[in-house]
Amino acid sequence: MISLSKTIFAVPPHLRRKLFSGEYERLGGVIREKSSGKIVYLLVDKLDEEKEGSSISVSMPEIMDSSIKYLTAGQIRRHLEYIEKELDTQNIQIKPEDLDLINEAIDMTHIKGISARQLDEIKGKMLGLYDRYHGIFSKYLNDLDRPGELQSFPFLKIPVLIAVTASRIWIQSKEFTGAREWISKVYDDILQAMKVYCVLNSKTDPDRSHYQKISRYPAGEFISELKEIITSPPDKPKYKFPPMEVIYLWNCLEYLDGYLLELEDMS
Repeated sequence: MISLSKTIFAVPPHLRRKLFSGEYERLGGVIREKSSGKIVYLLVDKLDEEKEGSSISVSMPEIMDSSIKYLTAGQIRRHLEYIEKELDTQNIQIKPEDLDLINEAIDMTHIKGISARQLDEIKGKMLGLYDRYHGIFSKYLNDLDRPGELQSFPFLKIPVLIAVTASRIWIQSKEFTGAREWISKVYDDILQAMKVYCVLNSKTDPDRSHYQKISRYPAGEFISELKEIITSPPDKPKYKFPPMEVIYLWNCLEYLDGYLLELEDMS
């Protein structure tokens, strides 16, 4: 299941105008001034319906949320439930002891005064969990995935959830460098997955050759190339469009970019 929901957020009318004029830009849940990069607003307040002049509608992967500063334990736990349901359709369950650890970590996202010893202990556990599920994802990617049947996809969501949860714990502990390390780690893994999915989804030699070529590009250039492909005429695309999984992960990267901006602003 690939879910990119449209969520409506309240924004002051003057910010909305500057977004549409190009003076401001949105990265995930962050609105910043384009020229200076200064954060001017965080998307937090959700609305039931769009209000002309005072709201914007954005696409959100269900595993992310508007901004990491206001991400709650309840929101993270709901995302975990989505992943469990998705895996259940494949008759796969997360190991009970792993679920216990993830839920323990989620509970810690709102606890203040975590000691250095506790933080070091949870880091070791979370890194071990991250590496294990990234390993499962990699095995599915290498051994089972075929075009149109990306069985690895749900397993990538687990490391994303783990990294975001860990980052929230580190933010709560005012350890912003550690929080950035978690987000950067999962950012790199998502980017590599996107590149592999694009190549895997290619059915012709020109498509495969192009995606292999751009997979060697750094993040910004790779994303620019993807935008060019996706915005090409749908009736005459230059290259095969990437699978929906890549679009989903692209949105994840956008929110992670926003998280990194927030963390830079916090420290």
